[in-house]
Amino acid sequence: MQFKIPHFIVAAGVLLLSSCTKNFLTRNPYNALPLSTAIQSEADLLVANTGMYSQLRNTDLYGRTLPVKGDLMGDNIFVTTANSGRYLSMNNYAFANNDAYASAVWAQSYIAIKYANTVINTHLAASSANITQYTGEAYAVRALMHFELVRNYSHPYTLAPGDPGIPVITDTVYNPLKLPARGTVKDVYTAVISDLETAYSMMTETRGTAYFSKYAARALESRVYQTMGDWPDALSTALDVINNSGWVLLSPTAYVSPSGSLGTAPSSSTYSPGGYWANPTVQGTGGRNETLFEVASDLATNNGFDQIGAIYLQLGGDYGDMMATDTLYSLYSATDVRKGLCVRAPAGYRNGQLGNINLCYKYSNAAGSGDKDDTKVLRLADIILIAAEAYYNAGDITNANKYLNMVATQRDPSFAGWSDSGPQVLEDILIERRKELAFEGSRFWDLLRLGRSFTKIGNQNPQTLVAVAPGNIALIFPIPVTEETANPNITQNPGYN
Repeated sequence: MQFKIPHFIVAAGVLLLSSCTKNFLTRNPYNALPLSTAIQSEADLLVANTGMYSQLRNTDLYGRTLPVKGDLMGDNIFVTTANSGRYLSMNNYAFANNDAYASAVWAQSYIAIKYANTVINTHLAASSANITQYTGEAYAVRALMHFELVRNYSHPYTLAPGDPGIPVITDTVYNPLKLPARGTVKDVYTAVISDLETAYSMMTETRGTAYFSKYAARALESRVYQTMGDWPDALSTALDVINNSGWVLLSPTAYVSPSGSLGTAPSSSTYSPGGYWANPTVQGTGGRNETLFEVASDLATNNGFDQIGAIYLQLGGDYGDMMATDTLYSLYSATDVRKGLCVRAPAGYRNGQLGNINLCYKYSNAAGSGDKDDTKVLRLADIILIAAEAYYNAGDITNANKYLNMVATQRDPSFAGWSDSGPQVLEDILIERRKELAFEGSRFWDLLRLGRSFTKIGNQNPQTLVAVAPGNIALIFPIPVTEETANPNITQNPGYN
C-alpha cells in the first residue's frame, strides 16, 4: 500500500519546486479536483459513498476471494482435479511471500479503507440525516476492512493479542512518506470496535441490505467480539440485533424451494435452489429477511466470469473449480432444506473428477444476461448462533440450546432440536454453524479462533490430505513482499522470511 520514494527523486523534486513560483504551486490538477473541494454537498458525499461500496465487490474482496478462502482453507470445499489454476496455494496450504492472493487482498482492502476515509474525513457539517448516515456507513466499512485484514494477516486474538497486527489507516490523503508499523492485534481490534460504536451511534436509516445499517454494524460488532472470545459483549450485541432490529428468519420454503429433490440435481441446466438463495436482487428499505448486509452485483456492475458463483458452477462455461466435501454433504438430513444448496450432481458431471460431485448452489446466477448473485456478509442466522455460543460460554446451556434450535428447527422442520449438555453443546453449535454458513466464508475462521486441528481435503478422489494444526504458518497470509520492501517499518510474519 505504501511506496517508498527513492532519495534522488525527492532531491530532484526539491530542486524543481525551488525554481517554481508560488502561483504554480497553488494550481489545481487539470484532470482532477483536490479532495478539499471534491465533496462539497450531500450529493457529492453520496457519490463517494457509492464508490466505497463498489470497491467491496472487487474479485479479491467479497466478489470472490474472501468468502472462498473461508471455506477452502477449512474443511468444507476443495479444488477439483481439472481446474483453472485458481486458489491452489490456499487449497494446498502453500504460500510464499509473493503470493498473488495475499498481495491482492492486502492492496484492495486498503483501497476500500481509503474510500471510507474519504467519506469520513470530508468534514461536511452534519446538516442532514443523510450526511450522518453516509458517514456512519463509512465507519462501518472501515471497521469491516480492518477486521478482515487483521484476521487474514495476524495471529488470532484468542491466541496472541500482543502479536503484530496490521497498520490502522485513518488518513484521508495518501502520504508516500508515511510508513506505518503494525502495532498489535489488540490495537487493531480496539480501533475496529471504536469505529463500529461510532457507526452504530450515527446511523438511523435502513437504505437496503446493500448498505450498512445501524443493526448491520451491531451484527458485525458481535462477530468481532466472537472472534476475540469476548463472550459477554458478543452476547449483548447479538441480542440487540435479535431483539431490536426487526430482522427475521425465513420460513423453510421461502429460504430454499428447489426444483428437484433436496440434495440431488437432475442436471446442471434444470436445477435451481429456488427461494431466497435463487433471488439475485438485494432487499430494499423494507427488507428484514435474513440479510443484514450484502455486497451487491447486478446486470451492469458485476465481476463477469470472476463472480463467486462462477468458481462453484459451470453454468455457461464458468470455471466450476470448487466442490463440497462428502463430510459437509452428509451433515444435511433428508428433510433439511439446506440440502437444496449442497447438491449432489450425476456421476461424470465434472470432467476428470472421480467420486461424488457435491455442488454449491448458493450462487446460481453466475451465467447468462440477468442479475448476478450478491455476496451475503452478515445474516441473522449467524448472529443467533453467536448468541448460542455466547450463552454456552456463560454456562447457560438452556439458552444455548434455545438459540441453537432457533436456526436448526427452522431449517429442518422434522428435527426435534438439539438437547445435549456439557462440551457437546459447543460441538452442536459448530455443526450448525457449518451447515448454515457453508460457502459463505465462515468455517475456517471458526476453526482458527478456537485453535482447532483439522484435516484439509485437497482432493477427495484421488485423495490428498493436509493435516492442519495451530502453528501452521499458512494459517495467516504473508505480508506482501512488495509492502515489506517499500516499508521498512513492516515486519514479516513468521515462516515467510
